[in-house]
Amino acid sequence: MENKIVQLQRKMDDQSKEYRTQNEQLVLVNTSLGAEVNKLQKQLEQVRSQQGEGGQLTSLQEELERLREELQEASAQRKKLEEEHSNEKLGLQQREELQEASAQRKKLEEEHSNEKLGLQQRVEELERENTLLKSEKEEMNRRILQQSKSIEEDDSSLAQRESSLQAELDQERQRYQNLLKEFSRLEQRYENLKEEVSLAKFHPGHRRNPSNQSSLESDSNYPSVSTSEVGDTEDAVQLVEELGVEKAAMDISLFMKLQKRVRELELERKRLQVSVDKMEELARSKGSEAKSPASEQETADLAYNNLKRQELESENKKLKNDLNELRKAVSERASQNNSSSELQGSYNLLLSQLKAANEELDARKEEVLILRTQIVSTAQLMERNEHIQESNNVPELNSKEPVDKEEALRAYHGLCESKKLLEAQLQSQSRQHKDELEALHTQIELLKDDILKKQEILNYTSSLSPEAQVEYSIQQEITRLTNDNLDLKELVEKLEKNERKLKKQLRIYMKKVQELEVSQADAAQTNRPRPELCRQVTVQRKEKDFEGMLEYYKEDEARLLKTLITDIRPSTVSATVPCLPAYILFMCIRHADYVNDDQKVESLLTSTINGIKKVLKKNEDFETTSFWLANTSRLLHCLKQYSGDEVFMTQNSAKQNEHCLKNFDLTEYRQVLSDLSIQIYQQLIKVAEGIIQPMIVSAMLESESIPSLAGVKPMGYRNRSSSMDTDSGGPSSYTLEALIRQLGQFHSIMREHGLDPEIVGQVVRQLFHCINAVTLNNLLLRKDVCSWSTGMQLRYNTSQMEEWLRANNLYQSKAAATLEPIIQAAQLLQVKKKTTQDAEAICSLCSALSTQQIVKILNLYTPLNEFEERVTVSFIRNIQNRLQVRNDPPQLLVDTKQTFPVLFPYTPSALSLETLHIPASLGLDFLIRV
Repeated sequence: MENKIVQLQRKMDDQSKEYRTQNEQLVLVNTSLGAEVNKLQKQLEQVRSQQGEGGQLTSLQEELERLREELQEASAQRKKLEEEHSNEKLGLQQREELQEASAQRKKLEEEHSNEKLGLQQRVEELERENTLLKSEKEEMNRRILQQSKSIEEDDSSLAQRESSLQAELDQERQRYQNLLKEFSRLEQRYENLKEEVSLAKFHPGHRRNPSNQSSLESDSNYPSVSTSEVGDTEDAVQLVEELGVEKAAMDISLFMKLQKRVRELELERKRLQVSVDKMEELARSKGSEAKSPASEQETADLAYNNLKRQELESENKKLKNDLNELRKAVSERASQNNSSSELQGSYNLLLSQLKAANEELDARKEEVLILRTQIVSTAQLMERNEHIQESNNVPELNSKEPVDKEEALRAYHGLCESKKLLEAQLQSQSRQHKDELEALHTQIELLKDDILKKQEILNYTSSLSPEAQVEYSIQQEITRLTNDNLDLKELVEKLEKNERKLKKQLRIYMKKVQELEVSQADAAQTNRPRPELCRQVTVQRKEKDFEGMLEYYKEDEARLLKTLITDIRPSTVSATVPCLPAYILFMCIRHADYVNDDQKVESLLTSTINGIKKVLKKNEDFETTSFWLANTSRLLHCLKQYSGDEVFMTQNSAKQNEHCLKNFDLTEYRQVLSDLSIQIYQQLIKVAEGIIQPMIVSAMLESESIPSLAGVKPMGYRNRSSSMDTDSGGPSSYTLEALIRQLGQFHSIMREHGLDPEIVGQVVRQLFHCINAVTLNNLLLRKDVCSWSTGMQLRYNTSQMEEWLRANNLYQSKAAATLEPIIQAAQLLQVKKKTTQDAEAICSLCSALSTQQIVKILNLYTPLNEFEERVTVSFIRNIQNRLQVRNDPPQLLVDTKQTFPVLFPYTPSALSLETLHIPASLGLDFLIRV
């Protein structure tokens, strides 16, 4: 095939060569003929010009025609040759195409067969891969299902953990706020007691003697204090001096100790007075009684000292016995755990310290005994000398009588002081001994715990394999290193805090030095004589931009607080910016921070907090409480917003960031203001609940808000009239509209005072909880309201309250969720209560009610007429059996005093301080704009 193709190719090449040669020949002939025609034309022209003979002309014309014919024949032959050549060329091309098509067909058939074999092999491979992929897919689906289950379990566990953590956080916040509430109550009680004490000072009445006082103490619940607890009372006095009277008075036991100590001092003073009188009588007698070596008072003192010494010795013996028992117990414990050399060494160290303490105690005792003997001997010698001088100088006694009295008194006071000194030393030693024993006890307990822990670790590691032991030891070392790292971090933080504090103090001192230098330079300049001008010239002050600070003099602080806190009324600043007093106080704090006056900042903030407390104590109305809650929370937000912390500066403008505090960190005052805000919030809730609580039962259960149900009452109660039928102006005639109107009034007052919307929502939520609790408790206790018509009225009333929440954009405050129990109770009064399907529907419907509450409502349900059946006992038992799986609390009634923990979210103000305008009606013209 290839040879034929080569031959055909050669033939085509030869034909193409012949075609080229023929073309060249035709071109040559054409050129030659054209040259001859031109030549003949020229000759013809010459002949015509020469007017040659006619015969030549005809011959030339004939010859010219002949040449034309030959030329036409040559051109026709040329065309014929070209057509033949093109036909041959087309035939050759068709042959070549056929040959190529047959070759390609064979090639394609071969490729097709090869591809078919390859495809069959590929199909087999794909089938094998498909089976493998199917198995892998099944495995992956199984794994995905397992992972989805595990993820769902993890999500549920995470959600449960998050909910538990949130619940713990809410409980902790509620516990803290309850403690704040209790603290404010105790503080109020303390202030009342203080006022009573101050009034009792001006109006003295019956005072108890020691006998009835002791009987009262024995009946009291507070711990009594014995007369030997002088050291405790001294410690109590020192504690009062350290903490201050106001804080120490909160501790009742401390107050009782101080009271006991005062009585003891009073008795001792009386005893000393009696002894002084006796000494005077002895000096007057000048007889044998003066010569006696010891008087009755001295014998009484000696007896008292002996009793005191015996008491201390018995106490010391008891402490020694306890110490010996402790030693034995520790030695037995150490002998049982003698495997650890480190514990044995620590035990030996403790024993050595204890022995040294005992030796020191014995030495102190010997010193006390020596001092006592010396004092007694010197006192006896002085008395003997005095008696000798009195016996020798009897005539001079009358002239020197006052001197002898003074000396006797001095000697007696010296003896009393020495006795007190010895008693104080003994008591201090006994207290020191007790402290050392307590310290040893705590060290022994710590060592015991350490021994137990190490014993557990040894037992645990001995049961492990060597690899596990190595891993466990590595984990223990890692935990130890992490603990050390945390301790070091805390130390670094403390050092950094101390460094910042020292740097701040250094800046303060440098600023003070600079101010001192400037003041000295100004003083030097003022001492120089100023040059006088010939004509009078006025110096004009340049106007500066207001930087949002207010300056006041220290003596004007009381006036500022009186104007802004004590005498201000919410109506006076109703037309200005909300929370204007908070902004003014913060601007004053900014200026005190700007001039670096820490005493001014502390005094202003402390006086502000105390002033707000006093105002709220005097005025317990809703408007005043809401006004100061808004201002206190705004002052707290301002202290956060302008504190300089990056957390609180994210939403500030550039100008507000320039107004941040420069010198002081008021974090502790922020905490105090937060606690004060919580206390004001609790007072606000208390006032609001006191206003709406008398309205709840009448408005929610007794008012007939649906007119068509006005005459529909249960059997046995149709002759009773509701509160609306009696006196429309009475205190109990409240409708739902009146309750909603009161809630709207509360909401408008809080919005007018600029209270944060989040806090407003929490207040409304707490009030709705109170409405729900009071309504549900009355429903559970009154049979006359447990009927179908009351359920309809109650559902209508709750829907009206939900509409009020939506109209005031409060539906997101979780207030509607607090109404869920009474909504479900209303639905329970309306649904059917006969079949098992009804029981199942009730169990799924009443999720917010406990089992006892559901059963109680079903038991109290009263039919409207004689055609309606009561709830059967079997139906109620069916409900109880279905609800056994619930772990409901046993209490039936809802706690009306329960308060949700309040949260004050950080809400920065967009108001710039330099744009704030202070109205002249406030009377703050003594403040200077800076």
